[in-house]
Amino acid sequence: MAIEKTDVVIVGMGAVGGVMAAELGKAGLKVIGLERGPRLKTADFQLDELRYFQRKDLRPSPKTQPVTWRPNASATAVRLPQLDYGNQAGGGTVHYGAVSWRLHEDDFRARTQTIERYGLSAIPQDSTLADWPLSYAELEPYYDKAEYDIGVSGKAGNLQGRKIEGGNPFEAPRQREYPLPPLTKDQPSILFEAGAQKLGLHPFSTPHAILSQPYKGRPACTYCTYCQAFGCYIGAKSSILVAKLPEADATGNVTIKTGAMCYRINSSGKRVTGVSYYGPDGSDNTIEAEIVVLGTFIYDNTRLLLLSRTDAFPNGLANSSGQVGKHLMTHIMPNVFVAFDDRHVNTYMGPSAQKYTVDDFNADNFDHGGLGFIRGAQISVGTPNLEGGPISFSTTAPPPGTPRWGAAYRDYLAKYFTRFAVMVAQTENLPYADQSIDLDPTVRDQWGLPAPRLTYDWRRPNERATVEFMMKKMEEIGRAMGGSQVWRGPLSPGLPGAHHEGGTRMGNDPNTSVVNKYGQSWDIHNLFIVGSSTFPSMSGFNPTLTIEALAYFSADAIANKYKKSPGPLL
Repeated sequence: MAIEKTDVVIVGMGAVGGVMAAELGKAGLKVIGLERGPRLKTADFQLDELRYFQRKDLRPSPKTQPVTWRPNASATAVRLPQLDYGNQAGGGTVHYGAVSWRLHEDDFRARTQTIERYGLSAIPQDSTLADWPLSYAELEPYYDKAEYDIGVSGKAGNLQGRKIEGGNPFEAPRQREYPLPPLTKDQPSILFEAGAQKLGLHPFSTPHAILSQPYKGRPACTYCTYCQAFGCYIGAKSSILVAKLPEADATGNVTIKTGAMCYRINSSGKRVTGVSYYGPDGSDNTIEAEIVVLGTFIYDNTRLLLLSRTDAFPNGLANSSGQVGKHLMTHIMPNVFVAFDDRHVNTYMGPSAQKYTVDDFNADNFDHGGLGFIRGAQISVGTPNLEGGPISFSTTAPPPGTPRWGAAYRDYLAKYFTRFAVMVAQTENLPYADQSIDLDPTVRDQWGLPAPRLTYDWRRPNERATVEFMMKKMEEIGRAMGGSQVWRGPLSPGLPGAHHEGGTRMGNDPNTSVVNKYGQSWDIHNLFIVGSSTFPSMSGFNPTLTIEALAYFSADAIANKYKKSPGPLL
C-alpha cells in the first residue's frame, strides 16, 4: 500500500476539481487530484458519431459502473441504460453542449419568492423547496471570473441594471459584457427568433462555453456538428480539460492521478484524514491530507459519504442531519419537433445544444397564478439530447402517423433530415425528500462497490402541469416558425432527466443541510463538498457555470480564510 501526504486531496477532476486544483495550486497549496478515468488530449478526439453519440465513449459504462433506478421505494430497481456524466479528466465538460447560464436572482430565493408572491400554499406540501444560503450578488464576481477564465460567448442583457437589447432581458445584473460575442446564428435560430418575436417573446443567443473568436491561444469554433457528446477536436469548447487543467499543471503544486478510484474518505472522530483509492493496477493506496474536497458527480459525492460511515457517523460520513442522499432533482426535457416542407434548415450544422432561447417562462419571470405549478423552464431551439448526425436523427420521434420502420420511415428520414428543428423546455423540477440516492443492496460496480440507487419519479402534479404548459408554448412557437408539421416528442415514464442535482444540499441550518454556503461540511470542518449535489433548488438553467462559480467561491474561501484560520467558515 502506497501512502502519500499533501495539503489538499480533490476527488474528481471535472468542473469542480479542475477549477479548485488550479486556484488552490496558485495559492501555494500542494494538491493531489484523483480522477478515475483517463486524461485525454485534444488530438485524441475524432469526428465519429458512432463512437461518441451512439456508444457514449466519453461516459461511464452502465455495465461496469452501473447506476440503478426505481420510481418509488416499493419498486424493484433496474439499471439505467445510459449514463450522461463524465468519465475522464475534465469530467462532463469534455462532452457537454457547453451551455453556460448564470442563475436568476430569484433562483437563489425560490421559496421566499414564491411565498411572497403567491403564498405558502403555492408550494406543494411534500416539496422541500429551500432558499440558497448565498445570494446572486455574492456569487456574481465568481460567475464573472469563470466566464473570463474559461471563455464564454454570449450577449449581456443586463449590465449593472441597464437592460441591453439583444441579450436576455430577464437575466440578473452583470458587471461587464461577456468576454466573447455570441456564436453565429444558424437557420433554426433565425426561424425560432422570428417565431418567438411574433408571439411577443424575447429570444436571444444562448451563452456557450464555446469560443466564437480565438481566445487565450485557442482557436474559434468551426461549427463542425460534432459537439454535444463529443470532445472538441480543436479545443474551441471551453472544457476544464483545456481551460483549467493546464493552469493547474503550471502552478507546479498540483499532481493529477488518473485511473484512481476513490472508495473511502478516511476520518478520525470529526476530522477527515485523507482518502483511500484503487490505482489502475488494482493497488490499494492512501493519501493523507489536511483538507479533502469531494468534486465528483452527485452519485459519487453521495455514495462516498455513505461508504465512509463510522461509529461517529453510522448513517454516512458528515450525515448527522440525515440529509445525505435526499432532495434529488433533474431537468425533464420535453421536446416539440417542427418540420418544414418549403425550406432546408440544416439542424445538423454547428453546436447542437440549445442555440436560441426565450426566458419568458422561466423562474418567476411570469405570473403563475392559477396555473397549478411554480417556477418554470427556459425554452430553446436545439436540444442537448440530439447531436446533428443521421444516427442521432434516427433516434428521434417521427410525427404521428409515421411508422418507425419500413419505406414510409425511410422516406421521412430522407426528406426531413435537413428540414426539421426541435425545441426543448428545460423544466425546473422541485426537490422532494423521498427523491433520493442511496446504495443498491445487490448491484455492484467493477471495483465491488455498491452501485448508487436513485429513487425518483418526476410525474408529480406540479411537474406534470409545468411540462404540459411548456409543451403548449413550444407548439405555439413551432407554428409561428412556419412549420408544416408540429408534434410532441414522447415523455419518459418517470425516469430521471438531465443535469442531476441534490444529495448533499447546502443551507444555513446544520439540522436541515449537509454543508454551508462554502461547501464546508457542518460536521467535519476540513471536508468540503462542492458541485451540483449541494444545490437546494435547480432553476431552469444548466448547472455547469454555477458549479464552476461555486468552485471558485470555495477555493477562495479555503485559500484566504480557512488556510489562515482552520475551522468553521461563517
